[in-house]
Amino acid sequence: MSKFKKDTGIFIPLASAAKLTKNYRVDQLERKKHKDPVMSQFFGIDKLNELLSQEGAIGLRIYYGLDIDGDGKVDKHFVLTATDADGEDILPAQTRSVEMKAAANTGTLITDGFCPFDCPKVANPLNSDIE
Repeated sequence: MSKFKKDTGIFIPLASAAKLTKNYRVDQLERKKHKDPVMSQFFGIDKLNELLSQEGAIGLRIYYGLDIDGDGKVDKHFVLTATDADGEDILPAQTRSVEMKAAANTGTLITDGFCPFDCPKVANPLNSDIE
């Protein structure tokens, strides 16, 4: 039986999620001394649905990525791709080569909605130390 199913994932209590995000903030700000660490990234529902509407898609895989483009700043990215029931990434045949330029839907998605720059305006347990 495949471990890749439509209901894969575990809902956790808000208190547990808050602890995870606080641990990350402390690690980035205090241990790694990052000035403006990326705390979260936003993806619009239309783009997520476009990935998930691909034939055979049952979920999303999120890769960690770093953009090192010579500007002196290393930018963290989540790279999302739809995944099938066998756990394989769904990538259109013409985009399996890393040489191809991005087109409309290349099967992978990143965002330009980053927190700390595009954060929720209201503090909550996931983005601050409030309980």
